[in-house]
Amino acid sequence: MKENIKIWLKEGKQSKTTKSIKKLTAKFSGNDFEKIEGILNWMDKNLKRCKDYKKAIKIFATRNVVKVLEDGFTTGCHDNALVFATLCRAVGIPAKYIMGIDKLNPKNKGHCVVEVYINKDWIIVDQNRKTISLDMKRSDFYEKNYIVGKGLDSWDIGIKSFKNWKEKSNKVIKIISKINPSINSGQVEK
Repeated sequence: MKENIKIWLKEGKQSKTTKSIKKLTAKFSGNDFEKIEGILNWMDKNLKRCKDYKKAIKIFATRNVVKVLEDGFTTGCHDNALVFATLCRAVGIPAKYIMGIDKLNPKNKGHCVVEVYINKDWIIVDQNRKTISLDMKRSDFYEKNYIVGKGLDSWDIGIKSFKNWKEKSNKVIKIISKINPSINSGQVEK
């Protein structure tokens, strides 16, 4: 069954396309790859990383995209994926927010990326590393991570705080450790 691609152009509760976002994205033009490059370059220039670890944990997944843009800083890959997916949708590129946990060290690491639909195929953009994987099966992200969720944004997959992320990740770890006992079934730490 063919997936309805138009679903991934919708906005989520955390990823609303406001007038200010439409104004911002009006400057990204060209083909879809050129738009992606423009968005990534804009993010790199305009969004700084929060250096205060305690603050980043406190606000992790609590802000919507407008608040992230107003604040001018991100908590890391989570906020970067939120911004990138939202801006892609605003320029007409279907985008999925993807959250994963590290296969080798699931209790301490995670990562978020975005899948975008270009030329009738899904590809992965790692907005933090500025990499594009054209072959999903061979992507670095899918090789190194278990998927915690896919959606329009983190709120769409049930993650609205660091506590939610730990709970959801711990459920995935528990399931995986039953299938593969070599996985440390320890809990996600703070």
